[in-house]
Amino acid sequence: MYEYVTKNEIAVKNYADALTLAETLLDNDYVVMISREEKLYIINYLWSQRGCDRNDVVFQSREAVEDWVFNPTDEKEEN
Repeated sequence: MYEYVTKNEIAVKNYADALTLAETLLDNDYVVMISREEKLYIINYLWSQRGCDRNDVVFQSREAVEDWVFNPTDEKEEN
């Protein structure tokens, strides 16, 4: 099954706690995304070999990912 977001996540009630967690994770070489769902802040994180480098992860719209995953094109057709 395809996963849109890493399963590594922590939910907190307030933004200050989310920022503290994000800063700690970044200091320890994790790439971090903070989002809001209902009344919680969700911190998703993924360890990066290159020291919290955003180029180690993919961040794009769900629509683009679904198109790529569910409607792949043959590279030969594009040339």
